[in-house]
Amino acid sequence: MPPRFETARFHVETGPGNLFTRVRHILSEPIRLKAHGAHVTERLRQQGTPLETLTRFDPECWELVSAEVRTDTGKWVKSTWRVRADGRDWWVVIGLGNSLVTVIDVDPRCWGRGEDIVTEGSLYAQVDTVNAELMRGV
Repeated sequence: MPPRFETARFHVETGPGNLFTRVRHILSEPIRLKAHGAHVTERLRQQGTPLETLTRFDPECWELVSAEVRTDTGKWVKSTWRVRADGRDWWVVIGLGNSLVTVIDVDPRCWGRGEDIVTEGSLYAQVDTVNAELMRGV
């Protein structure tokens, strides 16, 4: 089944700044992430994840890595955060509605700066503008 919409990924180190300001605004408080769906629960079980820790999001202790947006609207749909738990580094992908999209056990040296990261161009400018406008409405 094809995705409902196309997405693009941006890294916190390369911006756009307004997108990451918006993500931090949306996820500014500690929350309990909702882990539901077959993919998430199976992945958590297979990896022996510390579920209790990885579903207790705290922006003071977790580090923002990247954010994905809809390419048609420029609006945020999910973000990846790094957290250390049980002696391992984890990327936790958080989607709309405080949902836990996936969890990845990562090498501590991995920072998600791959080729698929958008760093410039018209989409970059659109995402920056859209998120600046959304923040003005807050």
